[in-house]
Formats: sequence, C-alpha cells, structure tokens
Amino acid sequence: MKQLKTVVVGLGRIGWQFHLKQAHEHEGFSLVGVVDPVPDRLQEAWTTYNVDGFPDMGACLAATKPDLVAIASPTNFHVDQAILAFKAGCDVFCDKPIAPSLEEADRMIESARGHGRKLMVYQPHRATPAAVAIRDLIGRGLIGPVRSMKFRSSGYVRRNDWQAFVKNGGGMLNNYGAHLIDQALHFSGSKAARISCLLRTIASLGDADDYVKALIETESGTILDIEINQASALDMPRLQIFGQHGAIVGDDDSRAWKVRYFDPDKLGDLPIQESLAAVGRKYPSEEIPWQEAAFKMSEFKGISFYDRCHDYFAGDQPPFVPIEETREVMRVMDECRKDAAGSIDQTQERHR
Repeated sequence: MKQLKTVVVGLGRIGWQFHLKQAHEHEGFSLVGVVDPVPDRLQEAWTTYNVDGFPDMGACLAATKPDLVAIASPTNFHVDQAILAFKAGCDVFCDKPIAPSLEEADRMIESARGHGRKLMVYQPHRATPAAVAIRDLIGRGLIGPVRSMKFRSSGYVRRNDWQAFVKNGGGMLNNYGAHLIDQALHFSGSKAARISCLLRTIASLGDADDYVKALIETESGTILDIEINQASALDMPRLQIFGQHGAIVGDDDSRAWKVRYFDPDKLGDLPIQESLAAVGRKYPSEEIPWQEAAFKMSEFKGISFYDRCHDYFAGDQPPFVPIEETREVMRVMDECRKDAAGSIDQTQERHR
C-alpha cells in the first residue's frame, strides 16, 4: 500500500482526536509533521507520536515535503493554508466547513485546479452508521419516494469559545449546519432550488448564531427541514424521513430505526367524491394496511473516512465527498445567511 507523507495543521479538538490519530495509525499514511502556534501542543505531539512540530506552516512544508496536508485549524485559516499547500505541491484534506464563505471556497477550489492538486473536505456525517443505515433503508424502497426529511440537533450550551464569534467564522450554521446540510443534500441526491433561513443568538455568550432554522426545497422537490437549537433544554428527534408510502424514525431508547410503511398495491379503490355533500356526512376514511419493521442500529457499520481518503488521494478512486457537492453546501449556507439577514431587516422595519 502506498504511504502518503502527511502533515496535520491544527491540534485542537478535531485535529488531535481524529486527524492526528488516524494519520498515525492508518497504514496508508505516514505522519511527518504537525503545525500549531501553541508550543505545549507541539510538545504533546512529539511526546505522544514522536512527530516534529512547527509553529509555521511554510517551514513545515519546506522541511517535510508532504504528499498530503490535513487542515484542522479554525475556519478562517483554511483558505490561506490550503493555497500554501497547493503551491508547495501538496493535496489537501480540509475540515468542514471548507471556508467562511462561498467566495473563499471558490478561491480554494480554483487554486487546487490551477495547481493540479486534489482537494476533499471532511464530512463525517456521511460515514456514520446512521448515515449508512438511512441510505440502505431509503434504497429498499419501503417508504416509496422520499418527500421530506427533518434533521435536528439540540442541546443547551453557552458557547464561550472561538466558535461563539462571527469574526472567527463561528456559529452553528457554519459548525453543525455544515454537517446537516451536507447530509441532507447527500440523502436527497439533489441540489437546492429554494432556500429560507432564520438565525438567532440565544444562549451563546458571543455574537454568532446558536439557533438555525433552514427550509430547503431541492430540485427534485424534496423538502429538507433543518433545525439546530443550542438553547434547547429538551432533546428533539434527530432524524425523520417521510416517504409517499411510509416513514423512517430513529429511536434512541431502543437503538433501532423504526419503519412504518404500506404496499401501495394493497390499497383498495377509493372513489373521488366531488360533491360538497359528504356521503353519510362523513369524510372518507380508509384502513391503511400498515406494516412495521425495526432495524437495529448495530446492524449497520460506519465507513472509515481515512480509508476513503487513501482511495482518493493515493489511488484513482473518485472522492468520497466530491468538491462540487461541497461547493453546493457552501452555496446553500451563503443563501441561508442572506435570507436570514433579510428576515431580520424586515422584522426591524415592522417594529419601527
């Protein structure tokens, strides 16, 4: 197996807990350097992984000459760091969101293409057992064509870190929204046609949004309902899929996906009543031949993202997350921000 000489940039939560660990343990990667401005983190990386640390990314690239740079730094640094890597002849595996804005994402994409380098974004919610299960269950056709999906993320958190501030590219739209929007579009298999969004700051100690409500209609007509509430004292159902012939709902208590559906071929004839005088003074009611099934979440295995990374960066396999789909996520997020800003302006105008 070809080994990719890999540098990890940013030793915060995701860099330390995921990228550094994977780059060290996976046989297809050789960890040759890390970059972080905090000396204690560099020392910890040396002690734990015996890897050289650099406070400056340019110096690291010059000394280690890596094949791949995994960028796990705060969002505002992604663009400049990725372009620096491309200029040094490296491919880039970047944490989500790819950039603070669509315009900056396009700069990264154009730079990658201009330098003939590969670029892929880490979207882990595509690889979870839950995501594998949903794709499998939708593919079985039990619930018929999918008409709408609801995605929820809830909790009560008074964010006081860098992601609580707009100047740092923080906020839940950028943070969790990048996950859920990607997952929603991935499941639907379609681009967004119409987008509306509300953003609020409720429990956060900063000025970035911690409440997101986005409604997306895809080009195929599927409605994607996304809500992120970091000021919720009660948990909300995380995922609900509604099809023409049934629905899929995750039950955390039983650790199973519950499916309720019917076979459309087993429905009886239901004559249309065009008269305004309902027969027998009753509105039509029929017995739906419902069937129910439960699929244990343990039946589904997640996907190794670094396996897929190696397939793409070291081989000729297509990217697990195509850059065109990442760009669509960024476009949707940009449209969400624009629509949310417009709704706030209208609210302020009404209250003058």
